[in-house]
Parts: sequence; structure tokens; C-alpha cells
Amino acid sequence: MEENQKYKIVPVIVEEKEVYKFYEYLLNNDYQVKIFDKKKDSQLYKYFLPAIRELMFWTFNLKEEKKFKSMNKEMQAAVCNNYSCTVFEKGEMQAIVFHTGIGFIVGNSSKELELVKQYTGLLDISSFNIDENKVFKIEAENETNLYSYIISLYKYVMLSKLDKEMENKDHFDKNRNEFVEFVQEIYTKKITDSTSGNKLSADWEKKLQLDKLYISVENRFDLLYRNIKLDDHNAIFRIIIILLVVLIIIGVINLGNYLA
Repeated sequence: MEENQKYKIVPVIVEEKEVYKFYEYLLNNDYQVKIFDKKKDSQLYKYFLPAIRELMFWTFNLKEEKKFKSMNKEMQAAVCNNYSCTVFEKGEMQAIVFHTGIGFIVGNSSKELELVKQYTGLLDISSFNIDENKVFKIEAENETNLYSYIISLYKYVMLSKLDKEMENKDHFDKNRNEFVEFVQEIYTKKITDSTSGNKLSADWEKKLQLDKLYISVENRFDLLYRNIKLDDHNAIFRIIIILLVVLIIIGVINLGNYLA
């Protein structure tokens, strides 16, 4: 029986507008886009439901692999930037990067990890209440289990990021849209028809306390929404008062002129 593979996983975050540049950085440092094949990776293909395959593994549908590989790094990065998530590989290392700027460096090479962390566009992950030295570890039978765990970690990091960003009411519309998209895109999505697979994911998400994080984000969202509505109401009320005062002053002036 084959032994489980041990993986170390380190989360990173880049600005969403910097994702394209991060792709280029990886490609220029000898990472390659991982091309998934429906036959060679049939277990992976069958395990994940279509919505998750479309979200994470767009290269399953890559029709012209040779043409894609012949592109320069800039063009490859541009193609990747059209998709929600791209998996890169370099030897035994992998980098799984989502369009939101959240990525995961997978593997046991400290040298490669440091190389990725040298990218100047990385955000301070500790500012989102995630320990910058945190290394997640998993023993997985295959890449199917690994990617399932990555999905759970993505939810954890995304919720942690939103939980912090919801403090800024000036970015309410952006954060609201990001939250709604996240919930619709992956948080509420079933990832597999496998009963054992769903149980495994539920166990991981329980350990990561995703429910608690989600409630925190939702509460911040509701509170911020009410405060903004209250501010809008107060602003309108102040405008009405000002208009009334102006009308009274104009009325008094007109009355004075009439009496004069």
C-alpha cells in the first residue's frame, strides 16, 4: 500500500490587481502551468463536481497545449489571468493561485518558499489575523485530497481577509461584492459527490472554525450596512434641516423687504 504524501502548505496574498504580475513572477522563476488531463488525471476529474473543476482546473479544457506552452511568459500569464484559479508546478513544488490574490505554496523546499516570498507584491498576511509563520500540514493519499484541503484553506484565508477588510466602511461596496461572489462561487458549493470526501472536508473546516469566521464576517457586514444606512439617513435629515433654515432666512428677508 502506497504511503500518504506529506505536504507543507504556506498561504500568501497579493493585491488582486497584482495577480497577473505574480503569475509572471512564478513563470519567470521556472514554474510551469500544470496541465491536467482527463485520462491521466481521471480520478481528480471524476472526484470534483463540474463547478469546482471549472473554478480550479481550467487546463482540463485546454485544447491546444503545444500552442499554450510555446507562448512567452507574458502571454501565458495573460491567459491564466482570465481564469479563477491556476495551478503552477516546479518539480515537487506547487503554487495554487486564485483570482482574488490568495495563493498557496505547496511543498517541502524552504529554498523555493523563500524564492516565492521574495516577490515584492506580497501583502502582510498577519494583518488579516493569520500568523505569517503559519505552515499548514496534511498527509494525503493523492492530489485529490490535497486540492480538497486547499479549498478549505482558501475559504479560511478568504474569510479572514474579509473579516479584517469589513472594518473599512469606505470600501463597503467592494467588500460586499467580494463577499457575495465568494459565497456564491465556492463557499456554498458542494465540491464532490463522494460521501467520505464531503465528510473529510467538513472535518477540516470544523478544525479551521470556518463557521465562526463566516458568522463574524456576516455580523460585520450587517453592522456596517446598518451604520451606512443610518449615516445616509442622518445626512438626508441634515440636508433637510439646512434647506428649511435657508428657506426660513429667505422668507424673513422677503418679509422684511415687503414691510419696508
